[in-house]
Amino acid sequence: MTNNILITREVIRQKWHFFAAELGIPEEDWLTLSPGWLTKYKARMGLKEYKRHSEAASADVETVEREQRHMKGVKLRLTYALTANADGTDKLQPLVIGKYRQPRAFNKKSAAAHGFLYRHNPKVWMTTVLYQEWIRDWNEELRRKGRHVLLLQDNFSGHAVPAGLTNIRVENFEPNLTSHVQPNNQGIIRCFKAHYRAAYIERAIARYDQGITPSSIYDINQLQAMRLADIDWWQVNTTTLRNCWKKAQILPEFTSPTRSQPSVPVSSLLDGDADPLLHAKKVVEVALDALQATGTLQRVNRMDLTELLNPEVEQGLASRMSDAEIVEMVMVESRGGEESVGAEGARDEDDEDGPIELPPTCKEVLEATAVIGRCLDNMDSMLAQKLEVMLASLTRQMRVEASQQLETSKITDFFTRSSSE
Repeated sequence: MTNNILITREVIRQKWHFFAAELGIPEEDWLTLSPGWLTKYKARMGLKEYKRHSEAASADVETVEREQRHMKGVKLRLTYALTANADGTDKLQPLVIGKYRQPRAFNKKSAAAHGFLYRHNPKVWMTTVLYQEWIRDWNEELRRKGRHVLLLQDNFSGHAVPAGLTNIRVENFEPNLTSHVQPNNQGIIRCFKAHYRAAYIERAIARYDQGITPSSIYDINQLQAMRLADIDWWQVNTTTLRNCWKKAQILPEFTSPTRSQPSVPVSSLLDGDADPLLHAKKVVEVALDALQATGTLQRVNRMDLTELLNPEVEQGLASRMSDAEIVEMVMVESRGGEESVGAEGARDEDDEDGPIELPPTCKEVLEATAVIGRCLDNMDSMLAQKLEVMLASLTRQMRVEASQQLETSKITDFFTRSSSE
């Protein structure tokens, strides 16, 4: 539908035959694909018949071409699965999907060791295998806690609910209604993206101030991007979540006791805007203004905010998969999620994530915290008080780690063995 392709019964039949041949299914085992089968298939997948008129068949490529002119091609891509409850008091750790099992930026550590829920497949997309693993793990966590939840999700083909869920009831939105009734689409995702874009731009400005060349200030590896996005997800606060659920108009009218928000985002301490999404967008605009002031961003190259937060190239990622890519993903799932090395190569050694930046030494960190501490001494605000507590904790932790790395010296270490003649 995104590419304005006319789908008919015969198109579905021919595509089924094509994929069956590609997957090596013997012709004698092919389905007859009768009209009755198609009717049941359409009902199961939520497909409906529509008549097309006027210019509906013309492909809209102008937006994509405009996006390509303004955006630098970046090979690194991640998919995020975001989950939050209706009153905004509970957000799950994002499921992050990348291309490589062990990205170079992880420096031979697992994603879990870095604090992330990370999975991988060649096309960096949610698949049935990944989805079912995720929801089963969540169901087990809920079972241990004695909690039961209703999960509302879009009618995506990869969201195949596994049997045996005891503590999660899953309901799919009707096809083509996701953009209207999915709370994530009412501003939660846009707010998350706005926080990330602002943080990314501010990071580029900081790198420019450090003397890094303009051509390199935007460089970021996968681990750095994931850390940035993780912080920005927790910046999406309770008010944003509640407002977006309310905007979706899918909740019954009821009054419930309001629980306190688990944490207060730094952004809420800096700005009291009633609409967190508007505030997040304002932060992006301010960051873009600051970047433009450095001269590294020219006004003529500045993207529109809507275009920046919701690029068409992201919306069409799933729909633009080739037949070969679809076959590859089906084969991956049939092998239980273990990808093979295809034509593009999904091997970890092909990862072009860039060099790994060495972390600062303990001494450098302590010196930096001391400088920030002196700065906070002259500030009188709630933010300064919170940062002082966090810096004190960080300083203690760094000193403990430094002492643990010390080795006990032996008296023999101060002498050298003389060679006997």
